[in-house]
Amino acid sequence: MVEGAITLSDAVSGYIVGLKKAEEQAAAQQELFRLTQWFGDNRQLADLKPYEVAEYTTRLDRSIASDQAVARVKALRAFFTHAVKKGMIEHKLARHVKSRKSRQRLKKGNGPQGPIQVALTNEGKERLELEAERLRAERGPIAIEIRLAAADKDVRENAPLEAAREHLGLVESRIREIEATLEAAVAVKKSGKTKQVGVGAIVAVEEKESGRKTTYTVVSAAEANPLEGKISDVSPVGKALMRHQEGDEVVVASPRGKVAYRIVRVRS
Repeated sequence: MVEGAITLSDAVSGYIVGLKKAEEQAAAQQELFRLTQWFGDNRQLADLKPYEVAEYTTRLDRSIASDQAVARVKALRAFFTHAVKKGMIEHKLARHVKSRKSRQRLKKGNGPQGPIQVALTNEGKERLELEAERLRAERGPIAIEIRLAAADKDVRENAPLEAAREHLGLVESRIREIEATLEAAVAVKKSGKTKQVGVGAIVAVEEKESGRKTTYTVVSAAEANPLEGKISDVSPVGKALMRHQEGDEVVVASPRGKVAYRIVRVRS
């Protein structure tokens, strides 16, 4: 049984702090940072589904070396195994962290349902392209930091060197993630008014009990940003809204219990 709701970010932080060796912490931090970036810091750990984890590892390993793929699989499986032992999740998600060897049985870029695709709005696509451009521009300055830090002959306790290397690793990882997402991107077509909620739809909802109204934009996990009202189509609210239309009532399971909403307006 799951003991209580915990966000992915909190679970990752607690796990990393609990690791005894500094090198284990560094490796886990790098891989699990990518995981939280992908699904969102506020995503409930218990809400992660096996197919989402499998799809995540499939998408993001396309452009990395085999040794990096092995490190990713090891770090993710260790984290999800820990989460099961601590009662934070029920699904054995570690089983669904796909290794490169298992994926080679499928044609490149394809899954059981055909080519893997990521639905992106034009705004989301442009934002990712700008982020990738900004990160590529950071490579040069970070490389200079590494050279300067490496000039110190005592590399055993060279914190600036380790920090610069870790920074570069995170930048390179994020660039690869963006490139993989853009490679699989399919544009969301806006047609003004729409009958059903889908990716790219702007949805106004009213909480039935309190009467509070909220407007969400349903997007893919790659461009979700709850602070801007952009929720993923696989988040609890987003999933509940998908394929419904104006006037429908939906129920969302949340940490404070089940919440009923009425869809007031849907547009794209």
